[in-house]
Amino acid sequence: MEDLKARRTAYALCATAVIVRRDAITELMDSMRSWDLDLEQATQKLQQAREMRADVMRTVGAVVVEGPASPAGSAESAAQHLDVWLDGLAYWIGRGMPDTMREPDQWRGRLEDKTLTDEAIERFVTRCRRVLHPDDDRPARAWRRMLRRR
Repeated sequence: MEDLKARRTAYALCATAVIVRRDAITELMDSMRSWDLDLEQATQKLQQAREMRADVMRTVGAVVVEGPASPAGSAESAAQHLDVWLDGLAYWIGRGMPDTMREPDQWRGRLEDKTLTDEAIERFVTRCRRVLHPDDDRPARAWRRMLRRR
């Protein structure tokens, strides 16, 4: 029973950390795409999203320790997808947010990064639910709504 309680706590903290960081990166990307930010504002939001990485990695570490392998691996994958997506946005900010960013096809890669990240987070949440509720085969609808709200 204590194992289950520790896992529940680790999983919940990790899910919260990755979703909060995902939301921050989504907000940054959406603001960049609509040109609602200047370079200084974008740089500040980028730094905030980068600083969130420490929380994500700390909680991923707890999931890895608590196990089992399936949610642990999916937590690591979600964290990696967040990093790749943010690195793509950082590239544009590092280049001074050039006018070429206005071209819709320039965002294809970042939109794909967002989709892959959302899918990785959903896999993590689903695998956590399977560990915590092995007899419950209902879909995690509430999580899906939260994961896809943006």
